[in-house]
Amino acid sequence: MKQRRSVTCVGEALIDLVSTENNMTLVDAGGFVKAVGGEAANVAVGLARLGTRVYFVGKVGRDPFGRFLVRELRKEGVDTRGMRYDEKCRTRLAFVSLGRSGDRGFEFWERHPAGEQLRYSDVNVGRIARSTIVNIAPLLLKNDPARTSAFRIAREVRRLGSHVAFDANVRMALWNSPEEAKRTLLKMVGLSTILRLNEEEAKFLTGRRDLESAGRLLLSKGPHLVVITRGERGSYFQTSNCSGHVRGFKVKAVDTTGCGDGFFAAVLHWLAADSRPLDDFLADDFAAMCAYANAVGALTSLARGGAAAMPSSKEVESFLKNKRMKDVLTYKSNTERSVKHGTEKA
Repeated sequence: MKQRRSVTCVGEALIDLVSTENNMTLVDAGGFVKAVGGEAANVAVGLARLGTRVYFVGKVGRDPFGRFLVRELRKEGVDTRGMRYDEKCRTRLAFVSLGRSGDRGFEFWERHPAGEQLRYSDVNVGRIARSTIVNIAPLLLKNDPARTSAFRIAREVRRLGSHVAFDANVRMALWNSPEEAKRTLLKMVGLSTILRLNEEEAKFLTGRRDLESAGRLLLSKGPHLVVITRGERGSYFQTSNCSGHVRGFKVKAVDTTGCGDGFFAAVLHWLAADSRPLDDFLADDFAAMCAYANAVGALTSLARGGAAAMPSSKEVESFLKNKRMKDVLTYKSNTERSVKHGTEKA
């Protein structure tokens, strides 16, 4: 029996060392702030702050950074009983530089980090399949044994009836070649039911720049829901029944490191809270979901760091209360009807 409002995040928790100065390369940066990082950890914290029960599965080194990550996740209310320590490999570090508008660059440290040592035997699959959604992070797919474990976990939790969520976050510097990255990421796309990626990642995986065309191709590979983020321009959703663009919120970004992760946490929070099958959702439902997720992504950009910048549910509610939602919830469905705030227009 599924636990409502429960999500499991499977992936790597790492240390983000974020430059304290904007518009500065890593060559010239003079100081860094240590923070929880990694897609799985960021999404887990985002979910917890929004009020969703979340269970974390992953591996860190038995080193000061690994102990820091476990401690900080627990402080956020994340259940870390699925976290394992690796005795030989160390926790991955990511040095993050910030551009003038908060855009970021990454330099990853550790050739064979602890997160890549996750084995299927480390995971209680029956436990994680009790969650409504199991989010599998892309960093697991780079090397074995984590890569083989991730694919096996995805197949098994699908068999047991849970949704598999996947964020096709492309960090090309971590891959041997674009061809390897594309082939491996598409394999996990085929095992997922919920997929998030940005415009450039959609183009990379499909070869198509048009969002509707890219969305159709991605849906044909297995997902039931594809969501494509577009920065301050908002987001695009597509299923077999409906699709649409939802406008974003303009804010003065400080650091965009965790915006995509915050957005995805909001999507998973929204979906886990609803017991209906995805096929029963209407375009209105997905538009409202994307508007909420756009708000979370925007708020995440207002502070430094990934996990540390995730907003609480109260902050999101306060932010949305001051917005004219009728100006945001405008989208176009596959039936070629223009829909505004749930009302059809001729």
